[in-house]
Amino acid sequence: MKLKYTLFILSISILSLKTFSQIKNLGTPFTFKEKIVKTKEFYSTPEVKASEQIALDELENQNSNLKMYRFGKEFNVSIDILNQASKTTLPNGDFLYQYGISCKNALSINVIFDAFKLADGVILYLADVDGKSYDGAYTSLNNNASNVLGTALVNSSKIIIEVYVPKSKVGQSIIHLGTIIHGYRDLDQYAKSLNSSGSCEIDVNCPLGSGWENQRNSVAMMVNGGGFCTGSLVNNTSGTIIPYFLSANHCGTNPASWVFRFRWESPAGQVDCATSAPSVDGPSTMNVNGGTLKANSANSDFTLTLLNTAPDPAWGIYYNGWDHSGIAASQLTGIHHPAGDIKKISRDDDGAVESTWSGTPANSHWRVPSWDQGVTEGGSSGSPLFDQNHRTIGQLHGGASQCGNSAGNLWDDYGKFAVSWDGEGTDATRLSTWLDPSNLGSIFIDGVDPTGAVITLDAGLSTPQGVEGNFCGITEVFPQITLLNSGSDTLISATITYGFDGVNTLVYNWIGSLALYQTQIINLPSITLSGGNHTFNAIVSSPNVGTDENNNNDNISSSFTIVTNGETDTLNLTLDQYGSETTWQLLNTTQTVLYSGGPYSDSTNCVTTLVKIPFCLVYGCYDFVINDSYGDGLSTTNCAGNYTITRPDNSIAIQLQTVNSNFGTTLTTNFCIANDLALTELSNSDLFTVYPNPTSSEITIDTKNISPFKIEVLSLVGQAVYTTINPSNLTKVDVSNFSKGMYLVKITSITGVVLKEVFVK
Repeated sequence: MKLKYTLFILSISILSLKTFSQIKNLGTPFTFKEKIVKTKEFYSTPEVKASEQIALDELENQNSNLKMYRFGKEFNVSIDILNQASKTTLPNGDFLYQYGISCKNALSINVIFDAFKLADGVILYLADVDGKSYDGAYTSLNNNASNVLGTALVNSSKIIIEVYVPKSKVGQSIIHLGTIIHGYRDLDQYAKSLNSSGSCEIDVNCPLGSGWENQRNSVAMMVNGGGFCTGSLVNNTSGTIIPYFLSANHCGTNPASWVFRFRWESPAGQVDCATSAPSVDGPSTMNVNGGTLKANSANSDFTLTLLNTAPDPAWGIYYNGWDHSGIAASQLTGIHHPAGDIKKISRDDDGAVESTWSGTPANSHWRVPSWDQGVTEGGSSGSPLFDQNHRTIGQLHGGASQCGNSAGNLWDDYGKFAVSWDGEGTDATRLSTWLDPSNLGSIFIDGVDPTGAVITLDAGLSTPQGVEGNFCGITEVFPQITLLNSGSDTLISATITYGFDGVNTLVYNWIGSLALYQTQIINLPSITLSGGNHTFNAIVSSPNVGTDENNNNDNISSSFTIVTNGETDTLNLTLDQYGSETTWQLLNTTQTVLYSGGPYSDSTNCVTTLVKIPFCLVYGCYDFVINDSYGDGLSTTNCAGNYTITRPDNSIAIQLQTVNSNFGTTLTTNFCIANDLALTELSNSDLFTVYPNPTSSEITIDTKNISPFKIEVLSLVGQAVYTTINPSNLTKVDVSNFSKGMYLVKITSITGVVLKEVFVK
């Protein structure tokens, strides 16, 4: 059966969700009408042999255990549609552009426009040349901030991209074609492969899915270029509906051209529950085109996308709750689209166990030890893993499970939501910034049904900037906050009260205009603070001089540290080929771990990897400890590593050269940093005294005028024969066993390094 596509979207921008808008039913394409002469010119892609391509796909999946499903071959092109298409002038003076595409023996064609912006009144279709099916219409409602659009599939080997342009709008649109996808899989109906998954799969509306209807409604199939993956909507702590979509990093990180299909599932009562009977088709028109990547990380294999348009609540959409406590679940449930098939559900009644996917940090994943009902397949990648409380705890990376495997090979690994929460410490690599924008600190939240969720007056604040992390040698901070309107009324005024360290007496009266879900960045006045730990707090109130109807997103806070006597130093660590063996720590004199890193990913073909980590350090002494679990340090034949810690002037505080890379299992190196890098020698003899001098038994070092954090006694060739950290003002050193001769007493303090000669007789 051929189905006509009518895509539903919402008119929003990346930061602003306005009103729900459905694409107008504009009838069939012009090229379906007999009086329109179809173009005879077609761009032809290279031939694709389906059997060979499918064999390559299956071999890749076997080797990697990844769960992405590929249905099409992508061809990169560069075609300006409006300049290269055939052009027809219609009787009323408007114009019709036609650009033909031919993919020999293709079962479907879809495309990606890498530059896309339509003027009002311009209409675009993808039409089968035989007049049986089409995709569209696309209008200015499909414009988005990334100016990229991926289309759904047209079940044909020959299509026409048709663009209708009113005569008054000529020259006002951009339509540049960047990718053509030749579909080589036997997709039964359009952007899906109905009944292509294994016979042990269970339709989501089977009895096993009872009680999981909300979570079912969150899951969508992704058409990302020539492949299928799965993902799900997730809730956030702001109390507002923001269309965040969680999936897997290996599925891709450029969602601008993806198509997200919701609620494609067999109706209840017409399902296939782990039998060889075919599943009944479900609705296929609940689609969203494109999104913007907000965060991703390969460490836990996640992506978080802000969809260009929020799914229509009338579709029965749900935003999942989540749990980032890192506590192992006692029961595990997965909902997914295996092999691009209609939606399925899987269950394991055993608890999750920690696991490590190849090349990722230790214990970064949850493992489903062995599915009891159902499995996953290619196409399931990115699908959510739920705990017994129906909260998301991960997304599918890959595994060995498939129908027909033995119990020992029915495992799957999911990137931990708990690891993704903090990610790699930046907004672009973690979930917390986006899913807890108000810094509520929630360990878990439940899901939400967006129906009726919008309220009238709701001003909110998001994660502050400029008042987080460490400030080295800087005492002036520049707070920046983001004001969000989550109410249906346009926000025109609000009061922001803020301050530091519990004294919130500063007031910023905001006036402007923000529609529903629009945001505005506000730069608050700078302030100079003393050194130490600080907390920034802000609260918004009185939206439109009224009462805020949702207080969950009114407060934000952020902690930061000002280091007045310190500097930013940098670790430059070059790993050998086996990064998974390497870990390190930076400790202060009380052996408190200040920074740590590793293990890292392995590389192939003897490729080294450079890791750069900044440290904000108070002037003093530290231990840098590097470990290798294999026992050969950073040494690999022809692929050895090294490291340095450099100071702000690029001088080296400590260094491990490649020639010394085989340090065994552990190497500890002590170093000190001071405010003045230059040596101050005998001219500063009044800063400390050493007596008696000369001596044959003991010396006393009086440092009450310098407050050192390290004292060393050095031979004339620079070898330390005595070292003490954080000494008292009077330090006694037994020199009775020293060889006769001259030595240097070296004092390191916040003001620099001072030397004094002492003679042992």
